[in-house]
Amino acid sequence: MSDTIPTWAEQSIGEEGTSHKPKGPGSQWQTLSVGPDLVRSLLLRKFKNPTPIQRASIPSALSAPPRDVLAMARTGSGKTLAYLIPLLQRLGSDHSPSTNPRALILCPSRELAVQILSVGKDLARGMIRGKAREGESLKWALIMGGESMEGQFEKMSGNPDIVIATPGRFLHLLVEMQCDLRHLEMVIYDEADRLFEMGFDTQLREILSRLPTTRQNLLFSATLPSSVAEFAKAGLNNPLLIRLDADHKISPDLDLRFLAVKPIEKDAGLLVLLRDGIGIASNTPTHDQQPQAIVFVSTKHHVDYVSELLKAAGYRTSHIYSSLDQSARQQQLYLFRKRSTDVLVVTDVAARGLDIPIMDHVINYDFPPGPRVFVHRVGRTARAGRRGTAWSLVTREDWPYLFDLQTFLGPSRIGQDREILKGFPQDEMSENMEYISSSLDEVAPHLAAQRDVKRKGQAMFERSRGKAAVNSYRKAKLLGQHMGDRLSSFPIDLSFRKQHTIPDSLARDKLVASLAAYAPNETILELGRRGDTESSVLMKKRRKLVRERKRPKTEEQREVEEEDRPETSRREVYSTRSFRDPDFFMTHAQPGAAAEKGYSLKSGASLPEAINASTIDMTADEGTAARAQKASQLSWDRKKRKFVTPTIGADNKKMIRSESGSLLPASYNSGRYTAWKSRKRTVNTATNRDRQIAEIASRTAHSMTSDTSDNVRSNRDVGRSHQRQSDSGLLSADRIRQHRAQKQKRLAKTGRAAKREHRG
Repeated sequence: MSDTIPTWAEQSIGEEGTSHKPKGPGSQWQTLSVGPDLVRSLLLRKFKNPTPIQRASIPSALSAPPRDVLAMARTGSGKTLAYLIPLLQRLGSDHSPSTNPRALILCPSRELAVQILSVGKDLARGMIRGKAREGESLKWALIMGGESMEGQFEKMSGNPDIVIATPGRFLHLLVEMQCDLRHLEMVIYDEADRLFEMGFDTQLREILSRLPTTRQNLLFSATLPSSVAEFAKAGLNNPLLIRLDADHKISPDLDLRFLAVKPIEKDAGLLVLLRDGIGIASNTPTHDQQPQAIVFVSTKHHVDYVSELLKAAGYRTSHIYSSLDQSARQQQLYLFRKRSTDVLVVTDVAARGLDIPIMDHVINYDFPPGPRVFVHRVGRTARAGRRGTAWSLVTREDWPYLFDLQTFLGPSRIGQDREILKGFPQDEMSENMEYISSSLDEVAPHLAAQRDVKRKGQAMFERSRGKAAVNSYRKAKLLGQHMGDRLSSFPIDLSFRKQHTIPDSLARDKLVASLAAYAPNETILELGRRGDTESSVLMKKRRKLVRERKRPKTEEQREVEEEDRPETSRREVYSTRSFRDPDFFMTHAQPGAAAEKGYSLKSGASLPEAINASTIDMTADEGTAARAQKASQLSWDRKKRKFVTPTIGADNKKMIRSESGSLLPASYNSGRYTAWKSRKRTVNTATNRDRQIAEIASRTAHSMTSDTSDNVRSNRDVGRSHQRQSDSGLLSADRIRQHRAQKQKRLAKTGRAAKREHRG
């Protein structure tokens, strides 16, 4: 390994300023102002050349004075190293015991926080500490929900250098412990667009109010809007916007497949796709190695149902959703990474930043409502130069969102309007639908109840998702008019066509397609009725009226109707074809406006969010009106099933007001940290004494005699032993032997074990 490291990377920092340009392995890292110690660590981990996002962002992040950076690049392009390298370059490799946290990394999910910690520790482990520095290495603290508060009190009390946290739990610790963040030098927002959405608004506002104004901000994500105003709440100072791969929003090695299904055929389509499209066999031994796939669904109810369905079908399945216990989430992800399971069913909690090596297939069981979510989902595959495939099950209700995605990515990436969707082989779909409704429901009777819960969750998801663009609804309507109800008329995808090229199967598919496209001339009211019955006469009149309405108007009829209209309502009829001179025509929208709408944090907003964004609440300027305005805020009572006026304390939620004026839950300041400190008694006292002794020893090392140095060393050893006894709270070995001897003596004397003493 040492032969791959250049000699200049092993030299001290003082020898860095040479006039010649370095050559050989690692020279490209040095041109980005990366220090030799970090270059050595990167080379040991096989990072020989920087990626484009690292070339563009690292020099700006390391500039003097430091500059804020907003960076966007597609998933799998090395964004994690793009901010960890400037972070470690700035902090160095040694722990600073005299200051509080020096860097903060905020991320939206727990899995992403664990991944960042693993990469950061591995990179810092390979750094060379200077010869004159023999201190402690960098301290890292992982703060996230689902973990013990006492353990996180211990981490934050140890003065960590770098804190990796999710916003909710980190704010809880800030309020509970009254942490001092004055020495914070750098704040990094991973998946910044997700952090600044509505879900983390209160937490981020309070956290940012406690940060120093001299900090450096680094924001990274795979989808960032070009408008820096959407991140104004981050307190950016002269930010630099870096947007790479604007034309290639997803990896060019990613193959996109869109399969048309009916809502009742989704389960059967998933089984056909796993078996025939991807090649994952069911009922296989644990040690067998076969392809893996991630299945994205919309809600946790879908996760429960789909995972149980796949387990009943014989697939080794893991599942993750946000409200799952943290230890269970880690266990499920560990099994999937160890390849003990073949299918991982998740919600969008795993769509951002999660790096699972050698992932070849991603399945969208529920089509995402926005292009940003789609980009993050399919970004779990085709990473670091590998090829991958993203499969999407698309129902008729999802067609507008599919055309939104087509506008965002471009027709050249996913095809034209009528060429996007492909189909499943109908005989396989029919067999699997019968298999689910008969065999699986008998093997797993609970599937029927979970299917009903999933159906309710689907209705909730459809009500809460945003609206697509108007033009996308027009395209979906035109495609529906062209296809009708004949979803089986879509050409079969190439992955399934290999198994269905037999003439008999082709003839059977053609027969099934013709039966599905059959539309009778008679309605249910006319079935079996002939002559002048009331229902048949009524339907004849209605059919005649509808036929006249649908008949295209002739040119003479249009001219007569136009002449009969008033002068003010007449319109000139233009041809549908129009001409735009590219030299003189100026459009009202800037180029790429559709893509920017897809990146925007406000795109696809639901109706309540859109209303809140477009209205202004006027505060009453008079007492009576203010009280009336307060009383008019009604809330829905689920028990009484009507809107009621809430009384003070009716919601049973106690709030406290923070230093910045924000209202936070009272549980954030419950006194748990004070109780923990009283239990620990002498927390950090021995540590502080050791630091003082070490500082005195370092200052007077040149004038110390052997006797005085021995005294200082003995005092330090005594302090350390006292720290071990007081901090751990455990009995010493001698004390344990004494208790055992007393117990054996009592047992030999009385013949029975002593009763437990009750302490009053």
